[in-house]
Amino acid sequence: MTMAVDELIVAVVPAMNSAGTIAATVTALLGVPRIASVVVVDDGSTDATGPEGRRAAVALGRADALRVVRLERNAGKGAALEAGIDHAPNASIFVFIDADLGATASVAELLLQPLVQGQADLAIGVPTTSAGARGGLGLVRSAAARGIHTACGFDTSAPLSGQRAIRGELIRSLRIAPRFGVETAMTIDAVRACARVVEVPIDFEHRHTGRTLRGFAHRASQGADVARALWPRRVSARSRVGLILACAAVFVVLAVTSSSFWEPASKEAPTTAARKVVIFGMTRLSLDDLGSGAVPNVDRLVAQGAVAATSVRTLAGRPSSVEGYASFGAGARVRALDSAADAYAPDDPIGIVTARQLAELRSGRRAKGEVVLTGMADTVRVNKKKFLPSDPGALGDALHAAGKRTGVVGTSDTGLLGDDPAAGLQRPGPIALADASGSVDFGSVDKALLKRDATHAFGVRVDADRFIAESIRVIGNADVSLLDPGDLDRTFAIKADTDETQFEVLRVRALRETDAILGRVVAALPPGTLLMVTAIRPSTGEWALTPTVLAGAGVSHGYLASPSTRRLGLVTLTDLAPTVLHAFGIDTAKGMIGHPLGYNTAAGDASLSRLRDLNDLAGYRERIYLPLTKGYVIFQTIIYLLTILLFSSRGGVGRARDGIEWIVLAIAAWPLATFVFRAIPHAWLLGPFGGPLAIAIDLAIVWLARRAHAHALSPLSWILFGTAGLIVADLATGAHLQQSSILGYSPHTAARFTGIGNAAFAALASTAVLWAAIHVQFASRRREALLGAAAFCAVVFVADGAPMLGSDVGGILTLAPVFGLLLYVLSGRRVRLRTLFVTGASTVALLAVATGIDLLRPADSRTHLGRLVADIGKGGDNTALTTVGRKLSTNIRVFTGSFWTWIVPVIAIVLLFFLVVQRGWESDLRKGSALRAGVVAALLCGLLGFAVNDSGTVVTALVFVYLGPFITLLALQRGDRTPLKEAAP
Repeated sequence: MTMAVDELIVAVVPAMNSAGTIAATVTALLGVPRIASVVVVDDGSTDATGPEGRRAAVALGRADALRVVRLERNAGKGAALEAGIDHAPNASIFVFIDADLGATASVAELLLQPLVQGQADLAIGVPTTSAGARGGLGLVRSAAARGIHTACGFDTSAPLSGQRAIRGELIRSLRIAPRFGVETAMTIDAVRACARVVEVPIDFEHRHTGRTLRGFAHRASQGADVARALWPRRVSARSRVGLILACAAVFVVLAVTSSSFWEPASKEAPTTAARKVVIFGMTRLSLDDLGSGAVPNVDRLVAQGAVAATSVRTLAGRPSSVEGYASFGAGARVRALDSAADAYAPDDPIGIVTARQLAELRSGRRAKGEVVLTGMADTVRVNKKKFLPSDPGALGDALHAAGKRTGVVGTSDTGLLGDDPAAGLQRPGPIALADASGSVDFGSVDKALLKRDATHAFGVRVDADRFIAESIRVIGNADVSLLDPGDLDRTFAIKADTDETQFEVLRVRALRETDAILGRVVAALPPGTLLMVTAIRPSTGEWALTPTVLAGAGVSHGYLASPSTRRLGLVTLTDLAPTVLHAFGIDTAKGMIGHPLGYNTAAGDASLSRLRDLNDLAGYRERIYLPLTKGYVIFQTIIYLLTILLFSSRGGVGRARDGIEWIVLAIAAWPLATFVFRAIPHAWLLGPFGGPLAIAIDLAIVWLARRAHAHALSPLSWILFGTAGLIVADLATGAHLQQSSILGYSPHTAARFTGIGNAAFAALASTAVLWAAIHVQFASRRREALLGAAAFCAVVFVADGAPMLGSDVGGILTLAPVFGLLLYVLSGRRVRLRTLFVTGASTVALLAVATGIDLLRPADSRTHLGRLVADIGKGGDNTALTTVGRKLSTNIRVFTGSFWTWIVPVIAIVLLFFLVVQRGWESDLRKGSALRAGVVAALLCGLLGFAVNDSGTVVTALVFVYLGPFITLLALQRGDRTPLKEAAP
């Protein structure tokens, strides 16, 4: 059979950065008599590929036989061939020739022979000469050949050959695979379509990448494309679905059970193990002081007992001793004014009344102890409107209710008897053990404990002998005693007015003398005493982790372990009151947010360097967080305003297109970059170079993401998937990247120490919904894509909400309805009122399941959700209302004080400009499209996340951080000359 006279043969040449060979290739093709025209598809080249092709055609006098199609972005070989086919709708035969063949492109004549003679429908060119060392190792070629044989039974010698001739009706009936998977997919699909496929030996030359790093990288990319092409052609739809579901199920099971591997093993301290508890306060003691030689008695206790770094954050912006002790006594973070340190002997005169009379007048309760706090009622009042779960005095009340007696010794006064009685009054310790009336059973807090010493701050110091005598008396009478000599607080009170070198001398002196007093106290302790040495205030004006050491009754050597943090060597100030109660077998008072401390003995001796590393990393995070966050927000503001100006100008975006794409992708990649940066060991050692390194990581992520060219949102899709995937993987392995990361939580200042933080939740939620929408929109098999998106959403939901993983109640209340409605819409259904009711009921059911799972866990392993429900079940309080009130109060405070708030109106303007002013809502987010559903779902995440979390606008702001690049990239796509195709419904 010979070729019909009216058959039209068109050569398609996909070309990228081929300016050096394209002219010779075009010349050779135009010299083949049977080829009527040549279509050169310039696949986002940055050189003169297109102009060089035109110049060759003009030189031959065949300018009318050449058409150059320019793709604004590199979309890959498959997309380039598809664009060439679309631009030759009347062609009956196509010849595909690589742009680098040069003069040897004339082999197209041989490729056409089987088709024009009616012997084949697809002819594949097989090179007659081997590339040898100029090529690779043949691994990708062999894999493609085996895949083709398995998929359709065809044996091929050149599975990757780009030199092909194919009938027009055949190629138009096939689905073009993306990038370098196009040849493999074409062969399989043609054979399955019962087409006649032959291989034609031809002699041609083209560029070889060789066995270089660049060559191996190219072949790795090619291999990945081949694998993607083979996947749907070798694996049945049922098997693919099964594999997707199996992978999701296996991940969920492994993630849920993984906590037993990463959570530090600990044993609970035995109840009723202690006959007495003695708390020795060493305010301003730092982790760096341990092992330095300045505190040998503390070091001996560390060697015998258990130690941990302690988060001592209270409600104030700056640490204070009285607020630290008040939070100790409340078992929760509370606020304390200076009046909370007004402690007296009951008969001390306060004006015309005694201290006891004034305390009773203010609190309405009888104060019976040897120490009375006249400011206790004021402290309780200050905290009443802060929606706290526990009030100051909770520990004292719980001890008194159990028949236990309390005692306190120590003063931080800066004056002596004979001076003005009110001068320098500072007695912060008593509020830790005082009950609601402000009463401590035994103790001494007056200036009689002090003596003159000109070598100490304010010319006074604690009288060690008198302090020890009073301590022995109080310990003998009280079940729980707090001792604080006060010299460290007095010394730090003069820091601002003292030379740095001299202050260090005074500090070390006070530290050594306080440690010596501790040694005498330890020697005098009766058998069966649990000793707790703790620093409830950092050694600087900023928040820091401080040491806590337990020794004596029931203590196992190693690290202290806290169910509140589930972090090796990290405990909280609010764990100390429950630990005191637990020592006597008393249940933790309702509302106390901490847990009794246990002991981790598996690691052997506690590593002080590990504790210092925890503190150094958290401190570094605090130092760089605000500058980087401010810079990030300001940078976005400037970029988006400039982008709007460019889009509004007469010339449009023009050459700034690539720059804008780079920048908005960098904005979207920043959260991922911060978590990658957190994975760098000892990152705090980078100092000022940490910020530039994080930015470099961000740009590297963008560079990698821009290797994806399937459609305008491909790079963003990979960034979204990478962000969500990394967060999920981190949650499944202990959430180590959450702690002290820029978008995680800080042990210095955060209320959460495990699971997922609010900022990371916002990143996870928004990246998940937007990735799901993009995936479904552009997938070639939409039903499978929908199932894959559903499986991914399920994995994200479990990782975020499971009590042993993300432990995020707000995440359950947000993700359950958002994911449900998004998948419902992506399946092609319309949301009705009944849909909303079912979604709401499903959310409640999922929350109930999570609660049930949490309640089945041991009490000391439960999250705040399980404890909240358990407390409500006991009745008699307003725990739930307190929790809701606290969240609302925090939201309002953060809304007005967070720098993240500024990004919300900025990106809102961007959305209004692109979606309303430029009508992107209709053109970019067409009705019924998955992309529109994704944007709506993301906005819903921001709204619900703001409502049910206590982070103010942080959640909303981070959702907007991803919506900005998403909408901007869609707007940039409008200039593409080859519109991107979406999946068929």
